[in-house]
Amino acid sequence: MEEREPVEQVVARRSVIRAAAHYEERHPAWLVEHALTAGWVWAAFWIALLIPADHYSWHAAYWFVIVILAVLPTFVATVIVLSQTPHSHLRRPESVLGHFFSRFAAYVGAFVAWTLSVVLSATIATQLQSEGKNNEVDTLGVGLGLLVSTAPVVILFLWLLLIVRYAWYLSRLRGWQARPRKTRIPTAFLADAPRTHRLIVGLAHPALLAATGTFAVLIALLLYVDDVTLNLL
Repeated sequence: MEEREPVEQVVARRSVIRAAAHYEERHPAWLVEHALTAGWVWAAFWIALLIPADHYSWHAAYWFVIVILAVLPTFVATVIVLSQTPHSHLRRPESVLGHFFSRFAAYVGAFVAWTLSVVLSATIATQLQSEGKNNEVDTLGVGLGLLVSTAPVVILFLWLLLIVRYAWYLSRLRGWQARPRKTRIPTAFLADAPRTHRLIVGLAHPALLAATGTFAVLIALLLYVDDVTLNLL
């Protein structure tokens, strides 16, 4: 019995095909031929705008918009590629050495994460008791304040992990070349729109996504991490 294609994947595929058919003949030839270079130039342009933004003390909202625009093309292209690629295309034969080494690395990472969580929990408990002065209501208020302060940091850290994971997926699907000749992306992906296909695959580059995504997270940390969070960390 054949597996049915998920509804969300069907909707996404039809939306992508419809948009590709509309813009297929409108892409400039130089953009299609040098999609990755255009992506780097685009990102560098918007990142360079942060220099006058810092010099003239622009509002944080302008920084936020600039960072989004810098990462937007490669992120959108990545989402399109990954949304149209079944997870089975990522599978590949694994050596015995690679299998056990990956398990060993996972165990070590889990132990380090558990140790850090214990240390941070003890530190937070001590700080709460100290600032709450052994008063339950005050301690609860301080704890909620710390939770609100640290939530953006946790979210940004998880977002960074997502970006790194996406970049790793892209490296397995299309490699590191600017114009890959052989990929694991489904052959039916934008088969009727070859120019759009080359443009999207070119922009969905693991290095471009990792660089712009990491930079965006760092800027967000600089903008939103307050003194309470810094003291906690």
